[in-house]
Amino acid sequence: MAVNSATDICNLALDLLSAGTVQNVETPSNATEDLLARWYDLCRKKCLREHPWNFAAKRAVLAASATDPAFGYAKAFPVPADFVRVLYLSTDLITDQETIMASDQYQFENGSILLSTNYGDTSSVNLVYIYDITEVSSMNPLFIELLAYDIAMSVAYKVTENNSNIQRIGELARMKKAIAKAIDGQERPPQRVERSKALSARRNNSTRNN
Repeated sequence: MAVNSATDICNLALDLLSAGTVQNVETPSNATEDLLARWYDLCRKKCLREHPWNFAAKRAVLAASATDPAFGYAKAFPVPADFVRVLYLSTDLITDQETIMASDQYQFENGSILLSTNYGDTSSVNLVYIYDITEVSSMNPLFIELLAYDIAMSVAYKVTENNSNIQRIGELARMKKAIAKAIDGQERPPQRVERSKALSARRNNSTRNN
């Protein structure tokens, strides 16, 4: 049977616990459905944050905020509403050139990317990020399996009142997670970073001036 909804994923989690099935976690009508509904989104976002999943990567051009940040940063760029995790910043989303990798060049804080003063009056920045994907049919099957394990671990004692279930599922989840992340990583090509000599010189000069 195809897995197409949050309820389907929650039923996979219940399968791991040998705890029956539910009808609908989006409009819960019993205690088990209500429990799964409380945990589903939290577990989904947690699993998305744990790995730079290829299927959940997204690109966006961020506009600078009208209010400049303090504490040594030049500009603030509010992130999209579906933002979950930064992958990297780039001045060119097509070729991924001039990728900003150093942690001292930017900071994610209070819903915005804060960009170093080395980048001056840049009016926009290109963000590659993990987004809050909710469409189950677009999720990687390996991710769906990990999400089911994570939900199962989160609700195991409440559903079964058996601590041995938590240990058993936790061991299986660690093995599955290692395999899923390794496969996903193999599908990501090496990233080539090319930097403009003129732009680098301007930034180096800005740093010396500061």
